[in-house]
Amino acid sequence: MATAAAAAEMYVCGDRGDVEYRDDARGRDCRRGAQAQVGTVSGNSGDRGRAATPGVSMRPGDNDAQAALRARLATERGKLETLRREYNDGQPERRGDERNYAKYQARTDALKAALEESRLRVEALQRQLQP
Repeated sequence: MATAAAAAEMYVCGDRGDVEYRDDARGRDCRRGAQAQVGTVSGNSGDRGRAATPGVSMRPGDNDAQAALRARLATERGKLETLRREYNDGQPERRGDERNYAKYQARTDALKAALEESRLRVEALQRQLQP
């Protein structure tokens, strides 16, 4: 059975301005460097950064992140409301350049797609803000 960590020989290649660390001596100006420990780290990191008490932040940047998410959510809700008004339940007002029905239908379809994307973004932001 192999051990989790093994000693690996490292080489430092290049001059002072352009240094590269390699595991073989191929390259320019390579010299043997210090031995490094190479291994793997195992463990469950899925719950790192979660607060032990709901509503209490353990990391200093969490409050800033929450505020940024809330601001993005407010902006996205405003966009969603604007799109809903413009879409007008699938009957947006015709513009002067939309005498051709195909142009009107294309804009209606684009508004519907934008409305759906915006709705999904609002839902995603709301999920991120939930504890």
